[in-house]
Amino acid sequence: MSKSHSILLVEDDADDRYIMHLAFTELNYAEQVKVFNSGEDILKYLQNLPHSDLYPSLVVLDYNMPGMNGGEVLMRMKMDDGLRDIPVAMYSTGMRSLEAKLRGMGATHCFEKGQQITEVVTLALRLKNIVENEELMEE
Repeated sequence: MSKSHSILLVEDDADDRYIMHLAFTELNYAEQVKVFNSGEDILKYLQNLPHSDLYPSLVVLDYNMPGMNGGEVLMRMKMDDGLRDIPVAMYSTGMRSLEAKLRGMGATHCFEKGQQITEVVTLALRLKNIVENEELMEE
């Protein structure tokens, strides 16, 4: 595992960012998560990494964001030769209607956005387990 963050999370809503941070803190995993406010910010960050060893184990995108939404970020990542192999999880309220489309675009996981703190902690745990299981498989 590189010294980079394991999970890059893109969430435009300050309250949702805070709740996700609390959830990862509860799991003692907050230091492995780097949070971005927009799709533009994460693309710029990823494209400026000096080496692919610094890529995250998972990018988590909120679908509903102003400007560039999560689907557009996903599409840009999958069209970029350097970024296309990074696993991407999408999350949103109303994910059921979007899941088939997003998986077809290359999303590896799709999750419904939790409304209660217990649902958010459960989502954070699932994301942590995805990263840890993928790391185990790579060893």
